[in-house]
Amino acid sequence: MAPVTDNITWVVDDNRSIRDSTGAFLKSMGHTVRTCASAMEFLDEFDFVAGGCLVVDYDMPAMTGLELLELLRDKGNSIPVIVITGRGDSVLEQRVLAAGGLKMLHKPVDGIELADLVERAMQAAA
Repeated sequence: MAPVTDNITWVVDDNRSIRDSTGAFLKSMGHTVRTCASAMEFLDEFDFVAGGCLVVDYDMPAMTGLELLELLRDKGNSIPVIVITGRGDSVLEQRVLAAGGLKMLHKPVDGIELADLVERAMQAAA
């Protein structure tokens, strides 16, 4: 496996069509993208000292996007995290932001807004 670098945008979603389309869109916008079907797959592949950006679905089996965000912060990793959800829940959004998330986006996600957030996150992390 190629070494993980700081400029990777990770897309983690258990829904293959959303994961693939989000990854393809971000690639078309010039980003280097890696996709994972679960938080556990991401954790197996991610280098905790690496940067980049993480786009993660909230509702996933075994570990939610918020739980993944909290785990990353507990381990001292400050990768920018954008959580995507189908829930219109302001309490959840507050929890994501309080845990150190960059933003919570609601489905259906505006691709341009997502690409802009990822770009800003990558520039801030550089």
